[in-house]
Amino acid sequence: MRLTPRRQWPDRYLRGSHCFSTMIRNAFAETGFDLDEEASYVIGGGLGFLFYRDGDTYYVNSRIHDLEHFFARRTGSRIDFVSHTTADAMLAHAREWVDAGDLPYLYCEARELSSFRGMLPWDEVHPFGEHALPVRSVSAAMPSDGAILMACPARRFAVGRIIPPEHVPDIREVLAVSLVESAELFLHPVNNTQGERALKAFERELAAMPDVVEPEVTRVELLSMSTMLEKIGSGGGAGRHLFARGLRAASTHLNDVSLSVLASEYAALGGRWRALARDLRAHAAQRDPRDGWAGLVTAVREVRRREVAAATELLRVSAIVLGATA
Repeated sequence: MRLTPRRQWPDRYLRGSHCFSTMIRNAFAETGFDLDEEASYVIGGGLGFLFYRDGDTYYVNSRIHDLEHFFARRTGSRIDFVSHTTADAMLAHAREWVDAGDLPYLYCEARELSSFRGMLPWDEVHPFGEHALPVRSVSAAMPSDGAILMACPARRFAVGRIIPPEHVPDIREVLAVSLVESAELFLHPVNNTQGERALKAFERELAAMPDVVEPEVTRVELLSMSTMLEKIGSGGGAGRHLFARGLRAASTHLNDVSLSVLASEYAALGGRWRALARDLRAHAAQRDPRDGWAGLVTAVREVRRREVAAATELLRVSAIVLGATA
């Protein structure tokens, strides 16, 4: 069946937990490949973990970057992505795509948007990266270089657009492939910043943190990590609550109760991550954030072991489901 592409973003933009999975849901609304946000998150590889340290900065993220690109590859869609030297050039390109009936979006820092400024303690945490901002129209009065920072340097003044496939994808096959690939990437990542290896690095670096980082800097990093796990683009609980809902949606599409059982485990993991985020914030508020540090490290170790067990079971179950859909 041919897919009917949208020519503009929906008049009533549907809200969600994660900016990119919500954007994808809206991009495919009323096209014949209508998805809820949860399924979009699963297809885009919402299951994951990122960690790296750059000096005294400890960066965590509960999912793989580039969710929109994983979604595009798995559905036969395409993401066009163009960077510019100025905000004016970026906005001119976005205007061209709007006029052509495409669905453009910008990458920007969440703290630049008025709707986000009052939600998080931006002055207490370090920058987090990009937020997806769909563009319905471009006004001549939109801010230019001096007022819009536009996320990380790699995507400075970047505009993207989603090009859907010609035909409606097979949702059963797409979901099964996405679950297998996500579990494999989590258990066998390409480098130490992703998946199981990133969790090990997080545990190791957290254990050493009191010996190498000053207490006041430690306070900022604890708040930043807590915010990333609980507040930034994941729906809370390191994205595991959203992923659990996605597994339940996949269970319905694929008629497999094993995925629903796994959804309960990932929801429980979301509770563990949420508790860890609270503990990180509580340590940041202490007179000396290093007091009781061993408890934090133990909590991360327990979550890591449970994450690995869940991903191992997910790979086993989803491989069986994929075989059944072939």
